[in-house]
Amino acid sequence: MNLKKVPKQDYEPEQHGPVFNYLYSLKTHFLTMMSVNFLFLVFNIPMMLVAFGFVLVFLPYMNDVFVPTTFAQFMYDSGVVGNETINDVGSEAAFQIYYLIVLFCVMLLLGSTLLVIGPFQAGFAQIYRNFYRQEGVFLFNDFKEGVKNNWKQSLGASIISFVFTTIDLLSIGFYLNLGTRFGTVAATVFVLLFFIFIVIQNMVYTMIVSREISLPKIYKNAFLFFLMKFGPCMGLIFLLIVMLIVIPAMLMVTTTYFAYALVVIYYLTLVFGIIQYAFAFFTGELIREYIEPLSPTPVPEEDELYDEDESEDESEEKIEEEEDGE
Repeated sequence: MNLKKVPKQDYEPEQHGPVFNYLYSLKTHFLTMMSVNFLFLVFNIPMMLVAFGFVLVFLPYMNDVFVPTTFAQFMYDSGVVGNETINDVGSEAAFQIYYLIVLFCVMLLLGSTLLVIGPFQAGFAQIYRNFYRQEGVFLFNDFKEGVKNNWKQSLGASIISFVFTTIDLLSIGFYLNLGTRFGTVAATVFVLLFFIFIVIQNMVYTMIVSREISLPKIYKNAFLFFLMKFGPCMGLIFLLIVMLIVIPAMLMVTTTYFAYALVVIYYLTLVFGIIQYAFAFFTGELIREYIEPLSPTPVPEEDELYDEDESEDESEEKIEEEEDGE
């Protein structure tokens, strides 16, 4: 793990666009990013189990085809698993595809920060914040600082996310099961809300560690940011889907052990850090543009004391000069 502080002279002083700055800071902290990605999975093992439970419950609830035995028969009838008998090789292939779908859904719930342990996510957000601010990074010190200073708000954010995700998935399943045109439209709306909330929730964690604002105002600002930057937010959602689902699925198509190993390495070392840092960097740019001008960071007390002492010394020197002149 990269535990060394990155000196500021490592950064290029020229001004560049946000895409260049994101990629450059990502390259600068790439090893640290891989470490954060691994720690993210380790610290969220409990929530990974929760996400598995969510997927195994809600997939069949949304559509009967996702009942494992029904799915195996469906895949066989569709000819996807070949011409083997459904009780033998074909069944094994169908179940393999089914649990790959479950895996991708779990990684989506986890990597999107919908189901994570809030205080730990605040620790990771603290690291991402230092990345985009182009500050030096101490991996474990920054993580502990983020957890310690923001555990209350981040815990509240994770509870809100858990409740919203549960209600939203229940709503999608309910309206899909109506089997009507209205049900399909309503379910589509809740699917859109699902992805919109992913953007908002990622913004929330970044703002928690960046500014001292109440949690309701943080959610309000995150929603306003989404409306103001609708296009870029859609781009982030597209990036999330491609990196968490499309790329692993394309690798899995080869059905080779090497591809499986590559997907495991991909999840363990890369994808979550890149996606979450993209959201954090984007939010950091919005904070710098819209929030900091309205509420600039106050001068630290130590600096104020230093300035007062310095001014007192200057005034004493002036008095002494006046006395000498007299």
